[in-house]
Amino acid sequence: MESPVASGTMSSVMRRIALISDIHGNLAALQAVLEDITSQAVDDLYCLGDVVGYGPEPAICMARVMAAVASGHTIMGNHDNAVIHEPIGFNRSARQAALWTRQEVRAGPLRLFGGKRRRWNWLRSLPSTLTVDDALLVHASPRHHLEEYILEEHTHGISFTGEDPNLLLEENFALVEKICFIGHTHRPGVVTGDDYAWHSLADCDLEWAVDERKVIVNVGSVGQPRDGDPRACYAIYDGQRVVWRRVEYDAERTRQLIYANPHLDNRLGDRLLEGR
Repeated sequence: MESPVASGTMSSVMRRIALISDIHGNLAALQAVLEDITSQAVDDLYCLGDVVGYGPEPAICMARVMAAVASGHTIMGNHDNAVIHEPIGFNRSARQAALWTRQEVRAGPLRLFGGKRRRWNWLRSLPSTLTVDDALLVHASPRHHLEEYILEEHTHGISFTGEDPNLLLEENFALVEKICFIGHTHRPGVVTGDDYAWHSLADCDLEWAVDERKVIVNVGSVGQPRDGDPRACYAIYDGQRVVWRRVEYDAERTRQLIYANPHLDNRLGDRLLEGR
C-alpha cells in the first residue's frame, strides 16, 4: 500500500498531519483508516504506538504501518514494548495475547534477513517520544511515555492508583510546551492545562480549536475504541485545530478471527462491537 500522504508542496503556514494510535493487530480497522486518511490530503502521518497486542493480525499490521508511515514517524506503545520484552502488569487476556504475538512476529536467531527480521528490528528500534513542529508525541503520558494513563477521571479528582490526580496532571503539563498528543486509553478527547478539565468528542463536536492554553489531546484508537463508539478513530492536526475522524470498518471480521484463535480471549473480539 502506498503512503496515504498528499503529494505536492507543503503548506506555507503549517503542515497538516494525521495521527493514529492503538491499532492492536486489527487489520480491517487499519485499512479503513488508511483509506480515509488518503482522502484527507494530509502532509504527513504519525503513529503513536501499540501497533500490536490484542488483535489477530499483528505481522501484517506491522508491515502496513511500515509501508504507510514514514521511517522515524512511529513511536513505541506499551504493548509493542511488552511483545519485545515481557508483559508485566498485564491482565490475563492481554498477557496471553502479547505472548502469542511475540511468537508470531519475533525473528529467531537464525533468521538474519527477510521481512520478519525487518519487522522485528523495526519494532525494537521505535523511540518512545517525538517532537513534531510544536507538538509532543508520546504513547501514554509526557512523564511516563509507555505506561501512565491520563484519564477523564483524573480531571474529576479520581485516581485508581492512590496518586493525587491533580499532581499527576500538574507534573505532566509541566512537560508540555503547547500541545501533546497521546493514545493508550483508547478514549479520545482533550484535557486543558489551565483548569484540568476534560472535553469529550461529544462536548467539542469532533473538533478542537487550539488557543493559548496547554492541552493534552488523546487521538483515540484505530483498532479497539473504548469510548462507546465502535468506529475506528484518529485525528488530524494543522496547527490551529484538531479534528477527529470516525471510520466504519468490518469489526465482525476481526471478531471472528479472534474467536478462531485459541490464544486470544473471545472478549477481545466482543468488545470491538461495543466500543468498550
